[in-house]
Amino acid sequence: MPAPPAALLMVPQRPEPPADGSARALLEHAAEFGGYVAEIEHQNAAWRLWATGGQK
Repeated sequence: MPAPPAALLMVPQRPEPPADGSARALLEHAAEFGGYVAEIEHQNAAWRLWATGGQK
């Protein structure tokens, strides 16, 4: 089996918790965390695609 692409080996950086409990800080954190989760989901799908040899 060939080595996985380098992009699959990069660990997405989890956002830091909000500095305070203000509505603005919580909303900003939620948006950042949503992006983080989307990165993980994309990477997971890419790993599965790689592991199956490109078959969905």
